[in-house]
Amino acid sequence: MRSIRATLAATAVLAAMIPVASPGIAQAAASCNSFTTYSVTGGFMRVPTIGWDTGAYNCDLGRGNFGDAVRVIQVSMRRCMGQNIADDRDFGPKTEQAVKNVQTRLNEWYDVGLAVDGRYGPKTRRGNFPFAVFPTFATWTPREDGYCYYNVNP
Repeated sequence: MRSIRATLAATAVLAAMIPVASPGIAQAAASCNSFTTYSVTGGFMRVPTIGWDTGAYNCDLGRGNFGDAVRVIQVSMRRCMGQNIADDRDFGPKTEQAVKNVQTRLNEWYDVGLAVDGRYGPKTRRGNFPFAVFPTFATWTPREDGYCYYNVNP
């Protein structure tokens, strides 16, 4: 199993990232259009967000989305979950199938009850979705050892 040793460290990092909603106010997930980079043990982790480096990551990605937010999940699914997809920034049928594969595996591993719908959204992110760790802030090549962070927050 890849980099489970990072799970405890990821708890602290990702717990600080969870948005707090006002009681009684439902928050609809908007489309992710960028990412936020976090300094973590071993390098840097990127998480899809609404806007660049905003921390507003209660967002959704699905078929037809295009951009760096898509690339973040493509790289992470390839590096952390062994999905054979390109990081072409295009959320097409192959990326949708990869998300379904990851959702299925997360349900098996963690019993998180994710809908296997091929969409990356708040529930999938909170369902232990893995995020690749990059050795430097500027690179798109993840660490060679497959070091990943898994979100363990409810």
